[in-house]
Amino acid sequence: MNWREALSTEGKPRPHRVSGKFQVIRFMPNLVAQEIFNIGIVFIDNQNKRHIRMLNNAKAFECLYGKAGAAQVQNMLTYANDVTESLGESASLASPHLSYSEPLFTQGLTADQILSSLYDEYINLICNDEATTAKRGAINTDNLRKKVFSRLRKINPRGYNDILHEDPIIVERKNEKIELNLPIWKYDKLFEDSFFATIISADFIPEAYLGYNLDTLGAMNLQAACEIQGSKSKAGFFIYCPNPDTSDINEADYLRIKTHINKTLKNVQYVASRTNTILDYKVSENLETLNAAVLDFTSA
Repeated sequence: MNWREALSTEGKPRPHRVSGKFQVIRFMPNLVAQEIFNIGIVFIDNQNKRHIRMLNNAKAFECLYGKAGAAQVQNMLTYANDVTESLGESASLASPHLSYSEPLFTQGLTADQILSSLYDEYINLICNDEATTAKRGAINTDNLRKKVFSRLRKINPRGYNDILHEDPIIVERKNEKIELNLPIWKYDKLFEDSFFATIISADFIPEAYLGYNLDTLGAMNLQAACEIQGSKSKAGFFIYCPNPDTSDINEADYLRIKTHINKTLKNVQYVASRTNTILDYKVSENLETLNAAVLDFTSA
């Protein structure tokens, strides 16, 4: 470049050094509710090199779904990152819960700068459940289970040591290990005294959160246990559902929540019937009533 060319280019914008196409990695926890969360960015530069930036952790989902739900989301984040790196665009086919947005052109000075800019624009999960819960006085599934566990352990500290589970349990079936999120699980092959149950809060107004708790965290794990244990065990489904008389929830939301609960129960009842599993269930807005139902179930 001679001095005339240098002068002619001085003061002009520097050309973009990197260009390519990007896609947003999307996650749908509940296929029925179809609520979509953006969890990552994949950028393919003009040299066909892939650059990926994922949500750092599932902390934001803990506010929505509790610790147990967030742990499952964390597994999906890890899985999404793995399939995005290995499968590329076919990652959308690897799981019905994962998808890519349509590819769009972008450019910038570096790949890192592009990823940072896109991440700030599209990944905006914020944990604001604490303020919402405090405002409504809502009870999420994680807190509900703690309340029930506390009450049962006061009644019989030793008797519930092997029955109540704060973490997911691992069940083996045909040399395959299956993780189940079931807070109540007892398996006694010798005396055929086996049972399992889940405790779920339906105290959620947004449909996505309600669907995740009832269908994914609740029904899906319960149905899987029915398939594994079948007639060897009895199953329990205990649901906390606030009503307009005892909470600040309005009549329209209450009716919508009840409709969703009834639909979920029918799906679980169908699987229980097909697998010859005895199913007990209780839906109540009263924690004492729910505690009594769980106590009867585990004592019978």
